[in-house]
Amino acid sequence: MSVIEEIRKKLKSENLDAYVVAHGNRYIGQDILPSEHKLQKLCGFTGSAGIAVITENTAYLLVDGRYELQARQETDSQEIEVMDLLPRFKNVCDLLKTFGTVNVGYDAWCHSAAEMEFIKRRYFDMKFHDVGDWLDCGLNNQIEVMERGLEFSGQSRAQKVAVIQNMLKDQQADYYLFTSADSVSWLLNIYAGDLPCSPVVRTYALAAKNGEVFLYGDNLKTDLPSGNWEDFSERLAKLGEVKLMYDAHNAPEKIKAFVEDETKLIKAPDICQMLKAEKNEVELKGMIDCHIRDGVALSKFLCWLEENYHGKTELDAVAELHKFRSEQKYFWGESFNTIAGFAENGAVVHYQPSEKTNKELKDDSLLLLDSGGQYLDGTTDVTRTIVLGKPSKEMIRDFTLVLQAHIALATAHFPVGTSGMKLDILARRPLWQNGLDYKHGTGHGVACFGNVHEGPISISANGSDYGFKSNMVVSDEPGVYKENEYGIRTENLLYTTESEHRGFLKFNILTKVPIDKRLIDKYMLQSGEQMWLNNYHQDVYNCLAPYMNEKEKMWLKDVCSPL
Repeated sequence: MSVIEEIRKKLKSENLDAYVVAHGNRYIGQDILPSEHKLQKLCGFTGSAGIAVITENTAYLLVDGRYELQARQETDSQEIEVMDLLPRFKNVCDLLKTFGTVNVGYDAWCHSAAEMEFIKRRYFDMKFHDVGDWLDCGLNNQIEVMERGLEFSGQSRAQKVAVIQNMLKDQQADYYLFTSADSVSWLLNIYAGDLPCSPVVRTYALAAKNGEVFLYGDNLKTDLPSGNWEDFSERLAKLGEVKLMYDAHNAPEKIKAFVEDETKLIKAPDICQMLKAEKNEVELKGMIDCHIRDGVALSKFLCWLEENYHGKTELDAVAELHKFRSEQKYFWGESFNTIAGFAENGAVVHYQPSEKTNKELKDDSLLLLDSGGQYLDGTTDVTRTIVLGKPSKEMIRDFTLVLQAHIALATAHFPVGTSGMKLDILARRPLWQNGLDYKHGTGHGVACFGNVHEGPISISANGSDYGFKSNMVVSDEPGVYKENEYGIRTENLLYTTESEHRGFLKFNILTKVPIDKRLIDKYMLQSGEQMWLNNYHQDVYNCLAPYMNEKEKMWLKDVCSPL
């Protein structure tokens, strides 16, 4: 009996019409382990965003454009239908309304309080029942909590906690409940190694106005005050007549069930999300330094690849790149599983090679390589599209258009407080003018030794309306994807700094990796765009050359020479 059939059997016994399966767990928006991936267990889908719903006769998996091709490849169309819809509970409910569905089961740990308040208010003619996790994908690993030194964090734990105390005092509140693992990790300067690509500690933190901070999580090994989930529910129930602040957009709805009526819940944005987005001087220096080391590793790999790709595969490329990165100072691990898509595999936006899909690298096509590293002093994320052999005219045209889109955003000047939604169109315009587009955001925030996708900033048509300030790190990654042919994406990380125009910001480039000139039609570029590329490559060469051997330096000089 398949998992979907088992859920249908349970629907009948629980008198429910549908059951909703979210991608994540009680750490909303955080990475998960393969053993915790409910959607993979349900239908085989391995992507990092999605939501499914099972009814008596139907099953749907909702994914955004990044995962549409991947989801169709990984799932059985006879068992579950993939829909290109934003994976939101709202879209699930709209779908269910067409069937006249009334009783819907879900896991209240996996959906935020704000989301469920909206759902229950909007879909008042439906009934929602918290029935827990029917797929039994719990968090069982022991988590060893380690402290991140001041030389990397730039601000002590005591200094950060004092900010929370002052906020509670200003708001006349007693506690703030932090439910975002990355917020807790930043606040207390802690990290862990249970996740393969993210060093955040998966834990909640209850911060009191007297400065005490208590952690709650699964199997925590730490000297800090901590407890398990039973302790957590009991603590909330015993708070009494106090004011408890929390962010309803990242706190699971489930926590409301533990709070007694005399405790006053106050909705307030998670201040750590905003504070950590603005990197301090030490963090920014770390980001700059680690991007040079990461550029050395990736450039050494690209030099190796040029002479050694024949007979190699996508997985070989992943392994070789890891080898070069692991030789760098402060290397901790990848910041996400490397995307290495050759030829048509590159058209799958978040494709990751496996033994089943692994392609051999051959002449006359493109390798899309999206990768990043976690270093104790920072986080990187870079995409390069590399031609192997001779490119077609269409490849060159598409690559040049993507480069123009990338430059359009990288060179922007904009008022302080401008949202990412307003900036998104800058990158898309060169592609739209030529009938092209991409089904993913243009940019996402990046942590300093934390989540490679960090809020609250992003650059997307559907992204955050949070305004940009100085010292915020964001990606710039437009692309073009031709199904069954190839994928193209060019990505650098940028950080905001004051523009020469008062009250305006501009971007500085963090990433130091050559862009493949063999794929550029220089006659399509405007003079300013060509100047940008030449200046970028000169900077890359100046930063990386001291760390390369003679052969690598000659290669670097050639690939960074003026167009």
